[in-house]
Order: sequence, then C-alpha cells, then structure tokens
Amino acid sequence: MKIRILILLMTLAPVFFGIMPSFGQIMLKGINLTGAEKVWETPSLSSRLIIQKLEEVKASGYNAVRIPLALSYLLDDPRTKSELNRVIKAARKLDMHLVLANFGHELSESSFEPKFEMLIENWEEVLKLVPKNPGKLYIEVANEPDLNPDTWYSAVKLFVPRLQGIREDIPLIIGATNFNSMFELSRMEPWNFENLIYTFHFYEPFLFTHQGTPWTGSQNSTVGIPFPFDAGAMPALDPEAKGTPGEVNYRDYEKTGNQIALEDKLGQIASWAEINGVRLWCTEYGVTQNADTESRQNYLRATKKILEEQGIPGFVWEWEGNFGVKDLIEKSPKE
Repeated sequence: MKIRILILLMTLAPVFFGIMPSFGQIMLKGINLTGAEKVWETPSLSSRLIIQKLEEVKASGYNAVRIPLALSYLLDDPRTKSELNRVIKAARKLDMHLVLANFGHELSESSFEPKFEMLIENWEEVLKLVPKNPGKLYIEVANEPDLNPDTWYSAVKLFVPRLQGIREDIPLIIGATNFNSMFELSRMEPWNFENLIYTFHFYEPFLFTHQGTPWTGSQNSTVGIPFPFDAGAMPALDPEAKGTPGEVNYRDYEKTGNQIALEDKLGQIASWAEINGVRLWCTEYGVTQNADTESRQNYLRATKKILEEQGIPGFVWEWEGNFGVKDLIEKSPKE
C-alpha cells in the first residue's frame, strides 16, 4: 500500500508543482498572482506582498507568473512606478518569467478613443521605467478586450509600433476579443509584427469550470458537476438554470466533460499557431473551488498535460482566490 501511495504522489506532484517537461519554445510553469487588479480591495500596489508571493510560487515549482494590474487606476498613485520596478527586479533576481497584464482598461466601442489612448499612455509610462536589463519580462497589453474584432485588429496595428518604439526587446502578449477567445483567435490573420506572443484563455467546459459562480448568473447555478463526466455522480439540473445556456451545456456535458473534448479544442488553436508560425500561450486556465477537490485535480492535470503535449505554455488561474490552487498543492503530498 505504501508503495502505491508513493507512486501516486510522484504522479501528482509534477502537476501541482509544475515540474513536468514542456515541448514549447520556452519551458514555462505558469501561475496567476491575482489581487493587484482588485483595487476595491487593495487600492495601492504593494511590491512587498507580490515579492512574497513570487517566492512562494517559486518554492512550489513555478518559474513564470502573470500579474493582473489595474494600470489606469494604479498609475494615479506616484508610488506605483517604484513598486513595479521592485517587482520586476525581484522576478529577475529569482530568474522568473514575469507577465504584467493590464486589467480594468475599460476598452469598449462606446468609449474607444479616450480609453485606447489612456491604455497606450499607461504602457508608455511603464515601459520607460523598465530597467535596461528587464530579465524575462512580457507585457500583456489588454486583458479580454471587449471590442468588435475589426476594431481591435486595427487598434493593435496602431499601438504595437508605439510600444515597440520604446522597448522593442520586450515581447508584447496580445489575444483576441470575446474574453481572449481561442475561437476568435483561430479565425484571425496574425498581425505582421515581430516579437508578439498570442494568448487565449481556456475555461472549457464552462459548465464545470464556473459552476456556482455568482458573476456568471443562473446558467452556472448547478453545482456538484464532476470531471470527467460520470453519469452516476451528476447532480440534477438546478431549476434556475432551466431555459439558459446552462441547460444546453448540462445536456451536452457527457460529450464535453472529458479529456478527448479538451484535446480537440486545444488541438484546434495549436494547429492555428503552427500553420501561422506564431508563438502561443494560454495565460489563463482553471476551475472554481466550488467543484470538488478530486474533479479539480483531474481537470487541471488533464489540461496541463494537453497544453504541454501541444507545446503551449500555460498559466493556472490562480494562486489564491476563488479559483486558487495553493490549497491543492499544500494538500497533495498528504493524499
């Protein structure tokens, strides 16, 4: 029995500590360190807290972090630039890949021009303060832009030259509209710029990954959904989900809630990247803590394995929070 438990732990540890080999251009084991985008909770940027988390995730086997930032708000505080600089230098010292991702930019069709200009000016400020040797730094210009795909496509053509004119050595990470949709991305023609990394977010199947999350509404009110699909373990459809997309997703879950379905979806976007010869990262994937522990482990393990097989660096959402995996990592050696 002890030997069987030891073998199980050796199998689980690479998944939760991020030490399995990757076949992408860069070997990354990524995690999102959230909090700095939630300015209603933490109105100022604290390099001390972020560096503490950098050290935590480094000790857990991660070598890449993505930090969501509400730049348009945080840059109103004159201390933000120096705090950011400390974070950049700390990540370089720890030899970690660091993605700074812009949240809360409020880009929309109705207020595009002022918000777009603010977006670019904010990044220009940040890029000018970055040290000459930034380490492994990346800029994710706008998280989940809420724009018409044509508007966003044209916007990228405008801001890339401006930002690369300041620091062409720092890669820019850019995704598609519709919440960094992989499906929108797969329909796009890549931009004709160097040093770009394309990104998408992966929360399929949505019925499972977002079960019980209040911000997604009644469609995801059904909780207790297992992964992979198990007819005997499926809960009844929550009455509030009837007549919503969640009812359709529940009906189809037998087909969507398994590793083969994940492989099919991720394989499509991997093929797009290969055909177009571009770098591709998945900067968010994860599952809410509303799902049971075993199902969460199954899903994260399966998604990570597929991303690695497709050569796509991935960043788990998130270290701490509603989707946090810190507890999973702390529990796994005891199982």
